[in-house]
Amino acid sequence: MIQPRKLPLEKIKTAVSKVFDTTPELIDSKTKFQPHALARQICYYYAMTGRSYVSVAKLFNKHHGSIMHGVRKIRSLSEDDWQIKAYLTEIEKELLSERSEVTTITSEANKELEAQ
Repeated sequence: MIQPRKLPLEKIKTAVSKVFDTTPELIDSKTKFQPHALARQICYYYAMTGRSYVSVAKLFNKHHGSIMHGVRKIRSLSEDDWQIKAYLTEIEKELLSERSEVTTITSEANKELEAQ
């Protein structure tokens, strides 16, 4: 799991969307189509980092019970299901690469400032 600090919701949705080949809009939709519902539950799982069930529920405009169910489901599946483990690994790589891109850009900007 990624370091325990709040991850921006839009970054989570973008990373999950890339891995599931969908859009953030479909993740936010009320569709029960399995790939979109699974992607939505994985978003809940990562959004819980540094947040409470109630605050995540407000972010997704859901009841906190829906968030609890989704997070428990992903935790349970991640223990036994190799495909879920692969999805989570790929999503974490996406989230970490976004962070490293920001770090790289910031480092380059700092070097330019030092050179001046």
